[in-house]
Amino acid sequence: MKYIKILPLFLLTFILVNCSEDEEPLLPLADFQFLVEDTQVTFNGTIENATSIAWDFGDGSTSSEEDPVYAFTSPGIYDVTMTASGENGTFTETKQVTILPSFEILLTGGLGRPEGKSWKLKRAYTAGKEGAGIIENDLGLLIASFDNLLAAVGLGSAYDDTFTFVHDGSYKVDNVDGQSLMGIIHASAFHGANITGVSADLANVPLAQAIYTPATDATWELNEEDFTVDTLYPGVGPVTVTFSGKQQLVLSEYLGYKETSNVVIIKELTETTMNVAMGIHTEQSFYDTPTLFFHLTFESL
Repeated sequence: MKYIKILPLFLLTFILVNCSEDEEPLLPLADFQFLVEDTQVTFNGTIENATSIAWDFGDGSTSSEEDPVYAFTSPGIYDVTMTASGENGTFTETKQVTILPSFEILLTGGLGRPEGKSWKLKRAYTAGKEGAGIIENDLGLLIASFDNLLAAVGLGSAYDDTFTFVHDGSYKVDNVDGQSLMGIIHASAFHGANITGVSADLANVPLAQAIYTPATDATWELNEEDFTVDTLYPGVGPVTVTFSGKQQLVLSEYLGYKETSNVVIIKELTETTMNVAMGIHTEQSFYDTPTLFFHLTFESL
């Protein structure tokens, strides 16, 4: 009889416990993985006991898709949060996503900027960055620049021109007033009839402005292999200079000012500034031979 009494009690306890567990609310659960390509990130979310999902990408943008594909507009470290919501509450999962500052991302904005990234000549002088120097692998400066140099010599409208690089390799020059900054030798040889202004100090700033329509199908590419530049050293004559360990920007349209050889070397590139050395021709009889490097800085828009 003793066992008969205990058995029903055990069964009753088992039934009550299971009924209690069955009625206990099921909380939402969430987790996600991700794959980074350039600035574009593919997210793969997993949820349980949830009826909706919300993403916060850490840069002010959001999504309600379960597996969103999102392109960040700048390199950096982002705290991405996934929130799953259901009848019995919410659950969040946060992970860090790192977008590395590759050359292409810094120059173009990457996949997050399908319209590309635009740059303008910087008006403010930075010590040791802008000026003129010999065409040599060391990329040294001989003559320093100063604030608003182009405006001081009557060519200030060049500060309004924009140069846009797109991740797909396309490139656009927007000379907003129809005038393009050029080396005075190049302008005289190829656009003489359309010159609208020349530098007030040709001895130190051999530049001019001329009416010019930039190509609409221009491209850009990066060359990190060794390359050579034919130049002319005063008192020496023609010299071929080899550049190694440099990043050469190969363009089918000009950057900053138009020249015949269009030699452009990236000295420094950050998210907001780009410092370059560019060939300029200063000898009347050598249209294809740059004789100096102008060192200029651009700032991103």
